[in-house]
Amino acid sequence: MKTKLSKKEYLHLASNVLYPVISLCLVLAVWAIVAAVKKNPLLLPMPGVVINRFFMLGSEANFWASVGGTLLRTFECFLLSFVLALLLASLAGLWKPFHRVLSPIVMFLRSAPTVAVILIMYAFLGTESLAIAVGFLIAFPLMYSSFYSAIEGVDKDLLEMSKIYKVRGVDKVFSLYLPSIAPTLFDNGRATLSLTLKVVVAAEILTFVPKSIGNSIQTASASFEIAYLLAWTLVAIVFSFVLEIIVVLLKRLWEVAR
Repeated sequence: MKTKLSKKEYLHLASNVLYPVISLCLVLAVWAIVAAVKKNPLLLPMPGVVINRFFMLGSEANFWASVGGTLLRTFECFLLSFVLALLLASLAGLWKPFHRVLSPIVMFLRSAPTVAVILIMYAFLGTESLAIAVGFLIAFPLMYSSFYSAIEGVDKDLLEMSKIYKVRGVDKVFSLYLPSIAPTLFDNGRATLSLTLKVVVAAEILTFVPKSIGNSIQTASASFEIAYLLAWTLVAIVFSFVLEIIVVLLKRLWEVAR
């Protein structure tokens, strides 16, 4: 069993850490320079002030309730989008006329402006349901298109061979289709999960969902507390990265299990 990393693997691992750190330092440096030039902490506070406020948020009474509410809505619309997109993409892969009927609908949903969708649906749904629905309408078309392409990309020679040897449908799904499309499921799921969180937060901001990250951002904006607003924005960014890291780890576990 291989226990030591090669020099190339060490360099690759170090670069995965180093480049994000360099990017973060550049962003903070530009932020600090602009804030120093503006000399107006009410409009743009220094990075240190916002980071300090960020770490203080954890002690607030409703912090975890707000974060938990947003994450719960994110997971709900993501899982709904993922399952439905995979199911419909599978049906479309088996029956092409179904894809031809569904494709224009998916294209329309993918092209619709997010804010316009939120405002239109605001008249029909409650605030929390609206955030979930909007997240679904954004995530579903992206995942459907990606999953359908992955299913269509499964090796046709292997499919033909499975017919010749009369491989059972269940074995074909778990031994042929799933290994072929799993990388797409994980990679697209990682990007879409992060996007879903951002869309849910946007819907929460516009619809004043109580105990949510979006509502906290809206409250900070209304009271013109820029440091507080940026701190809550940083919370959304951090949890977006955390969700992506979780999916990456799940993908690694899948690869090891295989």
